[in-house]
Amino acid sequence: MEVYKEELLIEVDEIKKMMDLLSSLFSIRTSFIYAIDDDKYTNEIAGNNGDYQNFCKLIQLELKHKCVACDRDKFKEANKKKEPILYQCYNGLYEMFLPLFIENSLAGYLHFGQVRSEHDFQTIATGCSLYEHSMIDELKRSYNSMNIIEKEKLVLISELFQKFADIILKNKLIELRKANPEYYLRKYIEENLDKPIDVKTAAEFIGRSPSFVTHNFKEKYNKTFHEYLSQKRVEHSKILLRKYSIVETFQLCGFKNRYHFSKVFKKAEDITPREYQMAEGKE
Repeated sequence: MEVYKEELLIEVDEIKKMMDLLSSLFSIRTSFIYAIDDDKYTNEIAGNNGDYQNFCKLIQLELKHKCVACDRDKFKEANKKKEPILYQCYNGLYEMFLPLFIENSLAGYLHFGQVRSEHDFQTIATGCSLYEHSMIDELKRSYNSMNIIEKEKLVLISELFQKFADIILKNKLIELRKANPEYYLRKYIEENLDKPIDVKTAAEFIGRSPSFVTHNFKEKYNKTFHEYLSQKRVEHSKILLRKYSIVETFQLCGFKNRYHFSKVFKKAEDITPREYQMAEGKE
């Protein structure tokens, strides 16, 4: 199935407004990281507090490899889990990555970080091997000058990020569905074959009226919505019949009952589901 890759971009203005708001509200560095390639990012949009903490600047003079490794590892973890991760970086500060997915395509990461933990510098320096840095005294002074945000509050901030992201992505999906209704109607059908879908639920999915679905679908594909739905259910059932029983198959394909399934199947294939199974060698 075709995918509208060019449609998957998020408007940077709305992201920037969110970054500015959260950055100013909590006095933390926020950013939207995008253009991901080989576990690294090449572009970002920073919030109001866009500059790096002095502690991080000092760290990167000699231990930048730890920052790069941490970003790489957390990119992978967040991407795999498809959920926000709040963690202490390899140099002891709190960070969060929240991956943004649109139609299973990674659009980028919302990020906040460079937040001092509640631990004292000696604990952090020992646990993170910072004593190998030649400017350890400067690191200590910089660390001690940073504001502390308790982890419990950071969890709440990360939840707020998630809420904002959900709103942005929901609005974007609505825009996408309205811009390409035929594509999303087909997608809706093919991803919900086992559910009791109809013109009304499909119309709600793309934010259009049932009459739009009825007329637009017929005009685009020369068959009604229900004809296309039945065709896809039969195609799916032919795959399942090689493995499952007829009862299991019609339930997995969204048919009302066995009689309805057999009637639609025979009309489409000129044989019954049982005859199809026998032809395929399933006893």
